[in-house]
Parts: sequence; structure tokens; C-alpha cells
Amino acid sequence: MVFKLPKKKSKTDKTAEAVPHYTFTESMATFAFRHFGKISQRMLTFMPDSQSLFLKSGLNYTPEVFYSLVILSSLLTLPISAITIFLIILNHRLLVLFPLILLPLIVFGFGLLYPRSAASSRAGALDNELPFVVGYVAVLASGGISPIMTLKRLANVKLYPKAAIEAKRILMDVEVFALDPISALEKAARYNPNKAFADFFGGYTSVLKTGGDVVDYMQNKIRDIFAYRALKVRTAADTIGTFAESYISIAVILGIGLFVLFAVQTILGSAAGGGGGGGVQKIILLTTVFNPLVAAAFIFITHSTQPKEPFNYYKPYIFFGIGLVMVPIILLVPPILHLSIPFVYRLAAALTVCTIPGAAVSIVDSRARRSVERLLPSFIRDIAEVRKTGLAPEKSIEELSSRNYGGLTPVVKSMASQISWGVPLRQVMANIIEQTRSWITQTTMFLLSEVIDVGGGTPETLGNLADFVEKIFQIEQDKRNQLRPYIFIPYFGAIMIVVTTVLMVYFLTSPIVSGGGFNPFASSLSNISSVTNTMLAGAIFTSWIMGFVSGKMGEGSVAAGLKHASLLAAVSGIVIYVATIFFHIAGV
Repeated sequence: MVFKLPKKKSKTDKTAEAVPHYTFTESMATFAFRHFGKISQRMLTFMPDSQSLFLKSGLNYTPEVFYSLVILSSLLTLPISAITIFLIILNHRLLVLFPLILLPLIVFGFGLLYPRSAASSRAGALDNELPFVVGYVAVLASGGISPIMTLKRLANVKLYPKAAIEAKRILMDVEVFALDPISALEKAARYNPNKAFADFFGGYTSVLKTGGDVVDYMQNKIRDIFAYRALKVRTAADTIGTFAESYISIAVILGIGLFVLFAVQTILGSAAGGGGGGGVQKIILLTTVFNPLVAAAFIFITHSTQPKEPFNYYKPYIFFGIGLVMVPIILLVPPILHLSIPFVYRLAAALTVCTIPGAAVSIVDSRARRSVERLLPSFIRDIAEVRKTGLAPEKSIEELSSRNYGGLTPVVKSMASQISWGVPLRQVMANIIEQTRSWITQTTMFLLSEVIDVGGGTPETLGNLADFVEKIFQIEQDKRNQLRPYIFIPYFGAIMIVVTTVLMVYFLTSPIVSGGGFNPFASSLSNISSVTNTMLAGAIFTSWIMGFVSGKMGEGSVAAGLKHASLLAAVSGIVIYVATIFFHIAGV
């Protein structure tokens, strides 16, 4: 017998087996923990709740590794801080770069706050899906589906992306870490940042442990969730009201104050022969930098507090982007064609026209969605009533296709047509979900297919689904009613800015003052046209920006603000035009 020695592996093969392949992030985390792990461990002695916080945040790092990365990131910004200090010493005019000196502290502070912010974001995202997830779990529980199968089905539901992630976390504890289902659910309840979600799963595990009535628990919990949702809507409306008042204080009152200050500085400097004293540049910075940043900040804060759907509709923004092409055309073409149209009116027309396409798409989409959602509860309840006659769910839908459900009628007719062609009901619902843009309609059709598939579509379960959808629609309607008054607050601010600017320009540039005397500043203004056009154009642009804030605060969407922005820009231009008819405003 011949024995063969195994072939000796080359150095290349040994190196390939010995050195694992890391991603860049993993390499950075390894490097940071190797060099700063001891420091981060000392930091954790001052943060006793860090382990629980990281489990609630959903970050895929241990606290020691994450804070090591924070320390490393802060140190990497030190050269930027040192270079900034050196440049400021060489040239004191670069003092505006002073915030870059604090960049290491800013990065370190942001890193310390990020886990808590991530936990808050995770909790807020679950709030929007919670009523539908509880309704879905209740449907499956009424059909006798086990908790594990419920989680597996929930993990594959695309309509509830955040809840699907939570279900996958629980399944990972069961299938990878070998926890029993009850323990995995208890862990999910203990370390979930959303109190309502944690309370739901905590009660669910208690009912499973004691052998209680799961269906009865689910029905009671749905009522609690709706009460919680209604409370959140009212709280959000009150918070947005506070934000609206703050926005008026900052953007309007402070904005008008700065506007007047810079305008007077411009006019006095120009009258003194100083070319405006830099006031024109300050007005431009105020209207094109400060006001948009304030508006963006309030839009972001409002977005974080408002109840919202998990999916966004981008078509209005696409059309708005296309409409922006008209801005340079309207601003530049008239001078090329030697048309004497003042810059103020060209700007008002450009801002109005560029937002019209997106505004039109947003209005059409909003009306279509509301017309579909309005009669959705009636449709589900009619299915339950027809089912009492003994007809199958599919036949019930075909029977109802001849009724008028407003905007929902084409959807019902499409469902009936597909059923008559022999398409399975689950596939019919999937097709409808792809065709409609209303998230409430999508999730209702999904729950309807689950009720029929799991529970057999009994009149009782369909009636419960109709009650569920009706409560959801009522809460959404209450949300719209409570937010609607905040639409008009930015309108008042825009009107104040435009009127104040027009009056200020008139009184400061008019050559004749009260009593028949002459205005010495107006008579010596060297660049009256540029001063006047800059101030009035700034008022128009600020009003246009306020339209987006109006849509976000009052209707919950920046896309809804496109029509308000277009309207405010047009009204501002008209007000200025009318003012030039009744008052002589120099330079326009």
C-alpha cells in the first residue's frame, strides 16, 4: 500500500485562510476598539443604562465598539480644527469659520446622542404602522395561526416595513439564538422603544402563557391602540401649533426686523454715497440663506412629530423639478428680447410657474386618494352584509360591482372583472395594491385578503374589519381637521412681509414726505432701482418659501405646499403691482 502525504499548502493559501475579509466599516470598528476600547469602557461606567439603550436603538454595535468609533471619528477631525485655527490667526476675516474649531466636540456630542436618537426614530416609525399591525395579528390569531407563523408572515409584509424588521429580529432570536417563542416575544417587549408596541407584545405573551383568549385580547388591544393613536394625533396637532407660533416669531417678526434694519442701512449708505453700505448683500443673504434654512428646520421638526405613512409619493417633486427649468427662462429671456419687464414681476412669475406642475399633480393625487378612502369602510361593510346571504366573498364583490362607491368604483369594478376571469382573490388584491397609491386602501385590501384567506371571510370578521377601517378613516379625518387651521398662519406671515416691505420701500424712496417736504435720502439715492428690486424680490421669495411650510404644517406634506407656494408668489407679485399703481415706487 502506498501512502501519500497531503499536498503542502502554499503561503498564499495559508494567508487566504488566516486573514478574513472585512468591510471598511468592520475594519474601522476593529481598529477603533483595539486602540480606544479601554477608554470607551471607562466612559460606560458613567452610563449605566447604555446596554439597554443600545438594544432599544437597534444599532448593530456593542456600546464599547460604538463609542470607540465615536472617539476615533472625533480625533480624525482634529486636523480640520487645527488648520482652521491657523487660518484665522493669519486672516481675522476668516473668523466666520470659527464653528470648524469646535468640530471635534460637535462630532463627539453627536456620537453620544445618536443611540438615543436612533431609539426615538425606531419608536416613531412603529407608531405609524401600529394600528394596522395589531389588526393584522388579530386577523391571524382569529384564524388559529400560531405566534411563530404569525411572525413569519408579518416579516414578509412589504406594507409594514418597520414592523417586518421587528418580526425578523424576533425570528432571529428564535431560529439563530435558540430562544423559545415566548422568551423571544418577552425580549422584544422589554427592549422595544415604542411603549405601545412593547405593551402589546408584553400582553400577548402573558395571554399565551396563561392560556387566555387571544382573540378577545386582540380586540381589546385594538380599541386601546385607536385611543392611543387619537391621543397622538391631538398631541401632534398641539405641538405643531407651538411650532407655527415659533416660526412666525422667528421668520416673520425677527425676519421683518432684520429686513428693515438692512433696508435702512442700504438706503442710508446709498444716500451717503457709500453704495449701499453692504446692506443689499445682507438682504440677499437674509432672503436666500437665513429664511430657507429656518423654513427647512421647521419642516424637519414638524415632519418628526406628525403621524405619517411609511411610503412617500415622489411624483409631485419630480414635476416640480421639471418646472424649475422655467425659472431661468422667465428670468433671462425678456431682457434678451428687450422686453422692459421689471425683475420683481419676472421673479414672481417664475416662482409661480415652476410650482404649478407639481401643485397640479399633488392636488389631483390628493383628491383621488380621498375619494377612494371616503367610501372604503362602506364597501367592506357591504361585503359583510352580502356575505350574510350565503354568497362567497368573491361573489359578494362581483355583486357589489354594480353599486356606486365614488372614487372607489373603478377599483371595485377592476376586482370584479379579475375575479370573473378566474384570477385568485389573493392575486386580485395584490394587483389592486400595486395600482392604488392610497396606503390606507392598500392595507385595507391586504387585510381583506387575509381575513378571507385565514378566517374564511365570515360576516363577523368582515364586520370587525369594517369597524377597524372606519376608525382608521375617522382618525385620519380628525388629523386633517386639526391641522387645517395651521395652513393660514404662514399666509399671515407672508402678507405681513410683503405689505411691510412695500410700505417701507415707498416711505424711504418717495421723494415727497408728509407735509409737502422732500425726502433728502430719496433724492440722493444712487442705485434706487437695485435697492428697491432687491427688497421686493426678497419679500416675494420669502413668501414663496412660506408656502412650503404652510403645506407641511397644515396638510402634512411638502408636496401639498407647492400649491400654497405658487399662490403666495402670485399674490405677492399682484400686491406689488397694485401698490405701484396707487403709490409711486421708484425703481419698479
